[in-house]
Amino acid sequence: MARSRQGKFLGGPTPYGLMRDPNDHGHLIIDPETAPTVKLVFDLALNGCGTMKIAKHLLERKIPITRIKEPVESEVRYYSWSGSVIGKMLRNPVYKGDHVVCKCHQKAIRSNTVNFIPRDQWEIIENSHEAIVSREQWDRVQKLIDRRPPIMQGNSCPFYNLFHGLVYCATCGKSMQVRYEKVGRTGKNRFTGEMREPIDKAYYICQTYNRLGKNACTSHKIEARDLYNLVLSDIMEHGKMALQDAEAFYGRLTHRLEQRYSIDEKSLKKEQDALAKRNQEIDEMFMSLYADKAKGILTEQRFLRMTETLEQEQADNKVRMQAITDELRIASSADSDVRRFIGEIREYASITELDEAILNRLIDKIFISTVEVIDGEKVQKVRIVYNFVGEIM
Repeated sequence: MARSRQGKFLGGPTPYGLMRDPNDHGHLIIDPETAPTVKLVFDLALNGCGTMKIAKHLLERKIPITRIKEPVESEVRYYSWSGSVIGKMLRNPVYKGDHVVCKCHQKAIRSNTVNFIPRDQWEIIENSHEAIVSREQWDRVQKLIDRRPPIMQGNSCPFYNLFHGLVYCATCGKSMQVRYEKVGRTGKNRFTGEMREPIDKAYYICQTYNRLGKNACTSHKIEARDLYNLVLSDIMEHGKMALQDAEAFYGRLTHRLEQRYSIDEKSLKKEQDALAKRNQEIDEMFMSLYADKAKGILTEQRFLRMTETLEQEQADNKVRMQAITDELRIASSADSDVRRFIGEIREYASITELDEAILNRLIDKIFISTVEVIDGEKVQKVRIVYNFVGEIM
């Protein structure tokens, strides 16, 4: 799919959800007919749906995989979305308004071999056209995809893990794995005699402990039912606070964020400007070194050694500049993040059960600490890190 350096769309099929501008065929605009489907796919992904679940949802709603230009009979092939198609759509930066300059390259003109460029090395041209989904939503979906665990072959556990990709060990930082009681144990509660649900037989343990044993980390074991009840209670509690006195809750959260992001904005901007100036100086030095090499003043070996050092310095400067940009952006968006979180959580003040949509919209991570004995009682600390605002104390 060829595109110019200015972000013009030159050739290849037009991405689903977009169309060519009638006044400028090199520019993309939103297709009002298919763009709502793209938005629906991202909304479903944000609610925790996997690619196949999204594909089945589109099939049930009989949403065609492309434009149907003439009346056709209701054949399943017109609505047979595949998981791979959905996955590529969710990963495509074009839907947040960006163009990817090149995803692959041909080894030679007469070669049939194509090398795919790794995702982290893609060259992106930002804001090339109107976005279908916001950058924030696109980034959150990428995060959900990245943390989704692989399907475990041969796993006969009947417990559906609502917390997949959310639960982490507070000691080593590795994800917690769900385990199920061994086959053969009774399904009845030994105290009440009632049959237990799958969640009552499931528990989480540290991945490091499971792989390397107690010398590497402790189990950090927590029962799935206990975790479920704790998270449900915490969400309900904060939801009620947001409903009863939104301004007081807002003040409490913003005070915490101000302490967390108490940065010297002026000094950071000064450092960023200095790094940008230094990178510009390095570009000029490259031209000077090349001229010296052409004149024979510098040997080839010395030229390569000096340019390699300068390139590394320039790369390090760019990394630091991006980190400063991110830090400044997070600090400046704290107020809107708090408002957004309050708007989200107040909807769940009266919920009675959890589902993936609630967890993925509200929670970023859950850290499980090891069990400690305090005043003769076993205590286990659980830290819930919410989206937008972090941990609420």
